[in-house]
Amino acid sequence: MSDYGSDNTCCFRCTQFVLTAGLTALFIWLSLRTAKPSCSLEKFYLPALNIADNSNTTRSNHTLSFQLNLNNKMKDKGVRYDDIKLSFYYGTNTSFPIGSYTVPGFYQGHEKKAHKKGMLVTSKLPWDAALEKVSNGSNVIFRVDVATRVRYKVIFWYSKRHNLTVENKTVEVDGSGKSSAQQLHCYLMAFGFPLIVLFNLILLL
Repeated sequence: MSDYGSDNTCCFRCTQFVLTAGLTALFIWLSLRTAKPSCSLEKFYLPALNIADNSNTTRSNHTLSFQLNLNNKMKDKGVRYDDIKLSFYYGTNTSFPIGSYTVPGFYQGHEKKAHKKGMLVTSKLPWDAALEKVSNGSNVIFRVDVATRVRYKVIFWYSKRHNLTVENKTVEVDGSGKSSAQQLHCYLMAFGFPLIVLFNLILLL
């Protein structure tokens, strides 16, 4: 009779342990799961394509300016960015690179937005052909690639680095030399660290 009671107690404790371990692991996963930052590109401007200003100063101004916006929507996790590299191309492929710009790495707190302005002097851009397009009412298409690595801060520690990329995003510029705000789709090219932590914790339990 005592053996039967001991068996029941053992089964109860095993069941309790499994349920507790499972609920703990689920709680930890829900606490540690991450979401990639959202990003957008605005204030994309090439003065030399502004047909309203025909001055020599404007036509010889071969700069490209922009603003990269990054939004960390997570309520309790920060994001540490490595240097962010933006590559610009004339057209939709990589055959005509016109320049690049690097945003220095930085830390972004939870529920914070960052606005990073940049400017570069373009090279090898066929200005005459581009100006002819916008003068005829057409838009000039540019390609933008963005690449960086991020780490997520959870309480006092950071996750491993994850590749965050935007590839083949096209931006259309009209006769004002400007483009409307563009939403960029960031891709997190890594296996989510919360699941790795979860598996390790299950093994430990």
